[in-house]
Amino acid sequence: MSNAQQIVFLYKSASVPDLIVRKMRESVPEGFGFTLCEQATPEQERLSLVRNADYLLVYAVPFHDVAAAGKVRLLQLLSAGYDKVDTQGLREAGVPVADNGGANAPTVAEHAVLLMLSVLRRLPMHHNALQNGEWLGLTRGLSLRELRGKRVGIVGFGRIGRDVARMVKGFLAEPVYTDAIAAPAEVEAELGARRIDLDELLATCDVVTLHTPLDEGSRGLIDEAALTRMKSSAILINTSRGPVVDEAALVAALKDGRIAGAGLDVFEVEPIAGDHPLLGMDNVVLTPHVAGTTIDTWTRRIEFGFGNIARVANGETALSVVNR
Repeated sequence: MSNAQQIVFLYKSASVPDLIVRKMRESVPEGFGFTLCEQATPEQERLSLVRNADYLLVYAVPFHDVAAAGKVRLLQLLSAGYDKVDTQGLREAGVPVADNGGANAPTVAEHAVLLMLSVLRRLPMHHNALQNGEWLGLTRGLSLRELRGKRVGIVGFGRIGRDVARMVKGFLAEPVYTDAIAAPAEVEAELGARRIDLDELLATCDVVTLHTPLDEGSRGLIDEAALTRMKSSAILINTSRGPVVDEAALVAALKDGRIAGAGLDVFEVEPIAGDHPLLGMDNVVLTPHVAGTTIDTWTRRIEFGFGNIARVANGETALSVVNR
């Protein structure tokens, strides 16, 4: 390339450590310019950068400046979710939007299983008791349960959902799933996962774990009616997006014992308020939207993002486009 094509990275500094920014600078493909544009950048400066960009890398910030993206050949997300991006407007403008190609799928799947085990084994309760000098020993043993032999219902059977199925199968649990599109027969056979409808999944599963994108079809999917369908012994896991679950309905179901517990990494409003009712519940395990974040994940995000940009620059079709 005779003239350097410009990559602009739109991001929130609180979500991207300096170490990762340095790693990204070191990983920029040869022949490309690379410019940082933090969320707090003044609007006119940000719009100017977008107008002059050939490629946009985006992480942890919304993007709706379609009119300014006339020169952009690819908007490359470093996240799996794309609910903060005007994908339809960009499609109409001829700008493909790609997610991170499953870079964080293993990490999120591991975290989902971690939450399952933590809720079933009441891990925080025992940890906190020991920190406070209390030895619970076997006194709470009858409230602890195994993942082995449980039916795990996976809502959304993309990359993350399939990794969850693979992992829980290793615990000798039974994975089933619901998705608008059936997985290929060979995938179902490999993972031992059967497709069922949402109502059956809610009514029969011991664990319900959410791995669906946030859109109008999934917003509020797990509402009071859905929670009422679940078994009283079942637990809910959410590592997808907070608004997939009606939090007020979930709090009520947990307080009333209509479900046994929950493990949540995402919330309707983030960060959650210090007086949020979920914080005081001993049958709930909470983490601060970190399911997809490890140094391993960041390495894969960067490799895939810059690799996808290089593909487009070389005249090839972008991988993992979400707005075709």
